[in-house]
Amino acid sequence: MKVGVVICSSCDLPRSYIQANDLNIMPISLQFKDSEFIDVRDPEATQEFYVNYLADKDMHGETSPFTVNQIKNWFLDELVLKYDRVLVLSLTSTRSAIFENATKASFAILRGYRQKRRDAGIKGSFSLRVIDTKSLFTGEAIIAHETIRLIKEEKLPFDKLRPRIEELTKHTYGFLVPNDLYYLRNVARKKGDKSLGMLKYMLAKSLDIKPIMCAHQGETYAFDKGKGFDDTVSKLFEQAKKAIDDGLRVPVVCMSYAGDPKVITARSDYKNFIKYAEKNNIQSTMAVTSTTAGINLGPGAFCLGYATID
Repeated sequence: MKVGVVICSSCDLPRSYIQANDLNIMPISLQFKDSEFIDVRDPEATQEFYVNYLADKDMHGETSPFTVNQIKNWFLDELVLKYDRVLVLSLTSTRSAIFENATKASFAILRGYRQKRRDAGIKGSFSLRVIDTKSLFTGEAIIAHETIRLIKEEKLPFDKLRPRIEELTKHTYGFLVPNDLYYLRNVARKKGDKSLGMLKYMLAKSLDIKPIMCAHQGETYAFDKGKGFDDTVSKLFEQAKKAIDDGLRVPVVCMSYAGDPKVITARSDYKNFIKYAEKNNIQSTMAVTSTTAGINLGPGAFCLGYATID
């Protein structure tokens, strides 16, 4: 029985990891006034996106997930022939319609797969499960990373995967540090969120205050803050070290940067953190931040995720 895993393109894992583990990407498209960008987690294309699209602050974009019909057709045309079981890990349902659309599409997929497999000469049944990760970006990456480990290393049966992953979502945290608060405020304003009003925005901008935002259990909130981007990122690395000391449920920390990751990997605090993680037998990943995150956080944002034992 061959098991496949589908992730959203918002899941911040390196392309090399995605390819090595045969992860299937459900694209998210970004609609601009005169153009469209399809995110399939190509690092070079994504870095170009940050330069060509987000450099212009007047160019507002909207994300557009796969529709119910697109998901159904993708599965019936490709995935039901490639796998016997598929687990779909979706971006948090509080921020995207992916989970809802995939769930609706699953009913049509399960009704229509038999003929597709029969015509291809494939015997046996097909099954799929859709899980709301209740997380964002590097938080999603933690959940996907552990899913692959459970399948490949623990050989966990498919029917045992869902409860293990759903339990993991309760302990997964994704942290976000924007470099430019303009993007956070602009997105919040378009959605009617007044938590970052003009007064707060101007004050934070004048004092160079950067928030550390946290995504957990479908909610996003201000976790901490720092003075300047560099110091705030350093503060987040220290927080991650503390989490390692307290114990991680999954021995990996996932990171991403909205631009060239070398900007982060060249930093001394990053290098010190990696040494600290390795000393404690914690793996790490670094990816280019998804365009879905980028359109909300802006260029130069840094993301980090982990799962705690509590």
